[in-house]
Amino acid sequence: MREIHLRWTAETVANSEYAPIAKIAHSLEVVGHLDIGEDGIRQLIHASFCEGCGPEDLNSVPFLKVESVLGVGDGGHIVVWNSHPLSIAAIKFENIHILPPYTYGGEGISIKVRGVPSGISSFLKIARKLLPPDVVKVVEMESNKSIVETLLTERQIECMKLAVSSGYYEHPKKINLRELAELMDTPRSTLQEHLSRAEIALMHWGSEQAN
Repeated sequence: MREIHLRWTAETVANSEYAPIAKIAHSLEVVGHLDIGEDGIRQLIHASFCEGCGPEDLNSVPFLKVESVLGVGDGGHIVVWNSHPLSIAAIKFENIHILPPYTYGGEGISIKVRGVPSGISSFLKIARKLLPPDVVKVVEMESNKSIVETLLTERQIECMKLAVSSGYYEHPKKINLRELAELMDTPRSTLQEHLSRAEIALMHWGSEQAN
């Protein structure tokens, strides 16, 4: 497994297709992926807007569509559909994971990507064609980490442990997703995203081991 940190500066963003966002928000922090399709990704974001701007202004960005606003003020979240080519490129690779939280906006773009070296390399090649990153940092994974710890984020592990111990994966289930979300004091959609991504990562790893 390998992890890389990619960074695009504010200057790079200002001269890219992300430029319209720079006039609306200092940063859009993606805290979860709610749905993934062939033509985009549904993101749960927390926004730091520029003065005088709000969620509705994001609809002026060609590749963003605001679907709902959850809460108000600085503590609120927004659900958007992101169809930017870089986002689409990221979701087409099954052997890499874009790790929330990550940010994009007027202050720049910063994302973390974890996966097998071949997948990381392929994604990086496409990223350099679409929007060359200013900084690429390879993070060495600690040798004493378990396979699960390299595959999943800490939050995904936490969610999966509680789901297992609460009987979510038993048949029949001892607890449903809504009850599990209440137990964790986490939005159901966010919990579902953490579990889904964890399940996908583990299934891909298991499949690779079986080859």
